[in-house]
Amino acid sequence: MFAVWFDAFVYNQIWEDPRVDLQALKLDGNSRVLTISSGGCNALNYLLESPESVMAVDLNRHHIYLLNLKLVALKNLPAYEDFFDFFGYGKGTNCGTSYLRYIAEHLDKDTRRFWESNTLGGSYLYGDRISFFTNAGLYDHSRNGYFLRFFHSAARLLGCRPEAILQASSLQEQEQLYKKHIDPFFDNFVIRTLGKLPVTMFGLGIPPQQYEELKTDLTDGKTVIDIYRERVKRLACDYPIDENYFAWQGFARRYDTENGKALPEYLKRANYDKLKANADRLKTVIGSATDVIRNSEIGTFNRFVFLDAQDWMNSETMTDLWATLAEKADPGSRIIFRTAGAASPIETTLPAELHSKFHYEKELSEALFKQDRASIYGGFHLYELEK
Repeated sequence: MFAVWFDAFVYNQIWEDPRVDLQALKLDGNSRVLTISSGGCNALNYLLESPESVMAVDLNRHHIYLLNLKLVALKNLPAYEDFFDFFGYGKGTNCGTSYLRYIAEHLDKDTRRFWESNTLGGSYLYGDRISFFTNAGLYDHSRNGYFLRFFHSAARLLGCRPEAILQASSLQEQEQLYKKHIDPFFDNFVIRTLGKLPVTMFGLGIPPQQYEELKTDLTDGKTVIDIYRERVKRLACDYPIDENYFAWQGFARRYDTENGKALPEYLKRANYDKLKANADRLKTVIGSATDVIRNSEIGTFNRFVFLDAQDWMNSETMTDLWATLAEKADPGSRIIFRTAGAASPIETTLPAELHSKFHYEKELSEALFKQDRASIYGGFHLYELEK
């Protein structure tokens, strides 16, 4: 069921904090990055560090089509304002015209077909996918976007106003607004029931394997609803709201387009020229990270970003990935990923001989995890291939 559900446009933005990634990866002019794409935001953010190259790979072709659109728009739209309409506001009155004039002819045929078509139901409701940018906006679409819309509607019916927290001027006020407008949502019987259903997990992008990992943190009588509550509170209260664009998306399905501070770095005006200059360093491919690494020359990549992919893998698949890393990556390569639970599965899954080839930066990983503004995961992990 999840495989069917996930074979779609799931994420309209990435939910891993690039500020944390960059501290762990230590990118420089010799860095050759392989990253799982998801919404493609972080692949673009990495370009601002001027690495030698970035390769974004994803089994979900729809996410690559989104990143391809971003990349072609970056290269061909005439001005920052046009690019920001598409991916800052997520919509604009000129987006349809701009797409036809500056973008469409530069897309590969599969990406263009995706944006100029839709599923039967989607076509009836919204038209072609490119019309996302001229109606409700990109950030009201995708599977994850639709579920956020549903829960926001449910919250309002229950008297909660999650978007109110965006008006806070201090961490203390954020906590007050959280207690008033967000926390009561988790006490409702219907919400507590829906929150435990597999289809709800699917809508949030949580596969069955990841849910099993999530349950490893269920101690002292906790339920999965308690974990949701803890992580939403962290998102709402632990980081200044005026710069946490994850909170803006989570609680309002938009960015701070008025002040321009709660934005991904790739969308900030000050970074536009550098991003555009480095655009040719980013390539995309549909497929598995393991296959891309295996089929590349030794040393092709020395930085690896696996998002939460370890949670999706069984022990055989995970061992295959890390054995391929040990064979093809440069010594000293840095590898990062996140997990639903707190523990790293690498510590208990890999055979001893393979495990010994990687050094786990456990203390640094725990410190960086506490800085992750997205707040939806239970752990952040950094490994280095032994020199």
